[in-house]
Amino acid sequence: MNAAVDPDSPIGREARAWALAVLGEPFPPERSARLRAWLDADPLHVRAYEEAEALVLALGQIEALARPSARPLPRRAPVGWIAAGAALAACLVAAIVLLPRPAAFEAGTTARQVALKDGSTAVLAPGSRLTQASRWNDRRYTLERGEAFFAVRKADGRRFQVAVGGAEVEVLGTRFDTRAGAGGQVRVAVEEGLVAVYEGAARRPVARLGAGDYVQIDNGRAQTGKLAAPADAAAWRSGRLAYADAPLGDVVADLVARGRPVRVTPRAAALRITAGFQLEQADRFVASLPEILPVTVRSAADGTRMIDVATK
Repeated sequence: MNAAVDPDSPIGREARAWALAVLGEPFPPERSARLRAWLDADPLHVRAYEEAEALVLALGQIEALARPSARPLPRRAPVGWIAAGAALAACLVAAIVLLPRPAAFEAGTTARQVALKDGSTAVLAPGSRLTQASRWNDRRYTLERGEAFFAVRKADGRRFQVAVGGAEVEVLGTRFDTRAGAGGQVRVAVEEGLVAVYEGAARRPVARLGAGDYVQIDNGRAQTGKLAAPADAAAWRSGRLAYADAPLGDVVADLVARGRPVRVTPRAAALRITAGFQLEQADRFVASLPEILPVTVRSAADGTRMIDVATK
């Protein structure tokens, strides 16, 4: 877990000033743009601001102290502080109502294309969920599950960031695909432009990728490679699913997200596979798994395909 930012540090003080300004003052578009630029300059700014904002919002509870009570206040009660708290709480009540919620997007059993606030677009694979990481930064997102293809608009040098698993993808303007596997594996593939991939809170550099490059991160191990063609970065958009040394559980999760009745036991889910097939060939692919892996496939009464490790 990331350590809290020292509120008395220069970054902590600036974050607190921004949070108080946002919640208690008129905030015209030009100030909002300056805040977004400050947040975009360093991930530590984002963390410091969110901590400061949470603290300021929590102060809304002091409104209760300013309400009339049947019990008298102690003689030494800080009446001036309570009055000031009441005024701040009133501002907070209005601010809570007016603050925009971070955007969240989900895809059902079909892919979904969404327009992001900064003019970029994202195509979510079935079963995926994408959220805006901060309400004040329209260039930072978190892929909570599934897979997404991004077409990023350049914006005066402002970085576009996507957190996925324990990794972070950062670009200025490009087209790339990123995946959060059900087994914890992260995959990033680039169709166009340049992408930097980092890992962990310390943002350890993992890879710099160009068109046609990909990286897979699994249990702290990164493996880079080349796609057959840059357009294969998100082949799932044209109905083709492809995997390179991926857990079988990830394959099954993709099929389930696309409405296919398939289940896999935990033992079989950990087996790794390299394969590619068109979605309409999914049933045939599942039936052929015993020829590729040491598994059995049987059909349940409801038509669900059950995949398990074969016993000797």
